[in-house]
Amino acid sequence: MKTILLATSALLVAAAAPAIAQDANTADTSTTSTMAAPSDGATFTGPRAEIFGGWDRVGTRTRFDDGTTRVTDHRHKTAWTGGGLLGYDMPIGDKMTVGAFGSYAISTAKTCGSDATSITCLKAGREIEGGARVGYKLGGKALVYAKGAYVNGQIRGTAADDAGDYIRGHANRDGWRAGAGVEYAVTNHAYVKAEYDYTRFKSFDADELGLTDTSLRYDRNQVLAGFGVHF
Repeated sequence: MKTILLATSALLVAAAAPAIAQDANTADTSTTSTMAAPSDGATFTGPRAEIFGGWDRVGTRTRFDDGTTRVTDHRHKTAWTGGGLLGYDMPIGDKMTVGAFGSYAISTAKTCGSDATSITCLKAGREIEGGARVGYKLGGKALVYAKGAYVNGQIRGTAADDAGDYIRGHANRDGWRAGAGVEYAVTNHAYVKAEYDYTRFKSFDADELGLTDTSLRYDRNQVLAGFGVHF
């Protein structure tokens, strides 16, 4: 009787061994597949680098006032701008992000005005931006965001008259920027973007630009496109 029971037990163990081994292999394969599976959603967080460019409309208000005569002149110039940006974004929950960024840009904007005896030109110089943004994910491929930033912009001026005098100078002025845009992921890490920005600079005396008895204020409207990578 004992011999029969031992033989039966041995047969059951032998029959069960292949099934146990198969289950173990299946579990290992499933675990490996799960660990190796790529992320389904785009990465909108972490460090990022970007290049951008687009339409730039610079508006200037110059006001001449020597105590007896006061003249105000408004001008707008459409040009192109382009630059580069570095930033870092971190998640807030499943849908939102918050981040900081800095950028450097240049512009082709230039405007000139003249009177009977002289000609004056103003040209946009380099622009440095530092700010923050808040984003919200739409599905797995899009991020809409709003931004605010401090901006330091440079404006260059030249003035020449019939007497042969020529004055050249530049001024760096602080301002603020507000904007909004959307990023669309083309891969899990690369994206394209569209953005609108409005920038306003403080009014200042334009003696540094060679314009005596004159104050200057300028703003910018920009529509930008860009390409970037999240690391």
